[in-house]
Amino acid sequence: MRHVALVLVAACSLGGKPPHYDYFVLTSTRAIGAQPVAVNQPVLAVGQVTIPGYLDREPIATRVDDHRLIYSARERWAEPVDQAFERTLREDLAATLAPAGITVQPHAGAPTYDLDVEVLRFERRGADRVELWARWMLHADARRIDSGETRIIVPMSSLDGDAMAAALSQAIARMATEVAERLTHKNRAVSAS
Repeated sequence: MRHVALVLVAACSLGGKPPHYDYFVLTSTRAIGAQPVAVNQPVLAVGQVTIPGYLDREPIATRVDDHRLIYSARERWAEPVDQAFERTLREDLAATLAPAGITVQPHAGAPTYDLDVEVLRFERRGADRVELWARWMLHADARRIDSGETRIIVPMSSLDGDAMAAALSQAIARMATEVAERLTHKNRAVSAS
């Protein structure tokens, strides 16, 4: 502990400035407030969202080519990416599924449906676009009822961090629409039988 204090004092005495970071968050494009659950209304719980280890850090990653990433010296995520992704996806799903009468809850006790997501890529790709690539599985009563793979490229409106966060948020919204359409179809089939 003494060594850390000495290093800090030495850095300050040399006139070093603390680094400046810009922090970004993901935002639902169509969030609605908390949803009350009606009796016998289907409930979707967003379960496990896993991300690759290289994304599990504050600095924002940019994929330069298929085998090389760089991490920003200035741009940071304001919260863990897996939690931000799960929250944003849940909010987008809630808004998309509300007209179909399906409620989305964070971690429901006994949901009708569970959604698990394995994120393979979720990053800036080059200077002007972002990529979301994920595999997902829908379960009902611990039985897989559907699965899919989503791969979305979204162009950025500019080259700054705000545009990057907005484009990644939009990619999650598009994935939510894809999953919601499949779940709505499955739910109609179950209701009709």
